[in-house]
Amino acid sequence: MKRILVSLLALLPAIGAGALAAAPDPYQIYSRARAAWASQPYPQYVSYTIVVTVDEKGVLKAKHYHAMYDSTHDRPYVDGVSEEERADPHVPTGVGMSVDPKRQYQTLFKKRVGRPEDAVDYLGVPMLTPNYSFGIVSYMPNVVSQDVDQNALVREIRREFNDPMPAERAEEPAGSNAPKEIGHVVTSTRDYAITYDGTESVDGFSVYHLSLHPTHAPDRLRLREIWIDTQTYATRALVTNGNFANASTPWLVKFAIVDGVEYIASEAAATPVKVGPHVYDRATISFEDIAQAQQPRYMWKPVLTTRNLLVEPSDR
Repeated sequence: MKRILVSLLALLPAIGAGALAAAPDPYQIYSRARAAWASQPYPQYVSYTIVVTVDEKGVLKAKHYHAMYDSTHDRPYVDGVSEEERADPHVPTGVGMSVDPKRQYQTLFKKRVGRPEDAVDYLGVPMLTPNYSFGIVSYMPNVVSQDVDQNALVREIRREFNDPMPAERAEEPAGSNAPKEIGHVVTSTRDYAITYDGTESVDGFSVYHLSLHPTHAPDRLRLREIWIDTQTYATRALVTNGNFANASTPWLVKFAIVDGVEYIASEAAATPVKVGPHVYDRATISFEDIAQAQQPRYMWKPVLTTRNLLVEPSDR
């Protein structure tokens, strides 16, 4: 018995050392996630369907929009008429827009009561791209076709966070008379203070969970949480404090790998969304049928005002 106790006591220092092992550096994890985004080999043309789903007073409604993305010019083309509207064209019945011309004068000044007329486009026509990174990294249009040195781009991102320390700094040559380096300090302007919140599972993938706190411009720097794959450093999910232009609702965004490339899978609002007279208890945008496409014969150029559009902030 005494021998067993002695053996257990001998193990305590090793157990303590393991428990006190340093947590992964959240800045290095984030920099590798940025590098993963920067190295995505997007095809020149991508076709996809944007599905906008809302829940208004318990009624679930959806609109489907066909879209094409030109990665060379970082430009989306979206058919401004959804599948649903094309199958059942919208006939306005609001103030001053009566179907019956004889009754138009009656509706022109008549105050509408009750629930508002259904919106043609619930959140606006979604002029969205499936590879938006929410400010994690600036997009390099069609990096493959432009022969950009992706490795150099990745090295530059990692250098920002000293990730990793150059090998020549990590070890001094044998017999060198150079002074030994016992510390290394890197100063850089960081947009976020990042904390490591442990490892979790997202959709079956092991991920690092990071919390991000903007050091300045919180309205522009919208990331608050991010889940990064522990093996590939692909972004599996994130929370953004505000999504789309001029919006402050928190959204949960999930990502998927399609043909070896990272795309947005879905964006879901965490709180009700108000658009004009409509309040949607739930709102979700998903990207479906993502596929590499040939150069199209034409691309949709809908005549729209900016008030009709649902767009992301220009923080690429």
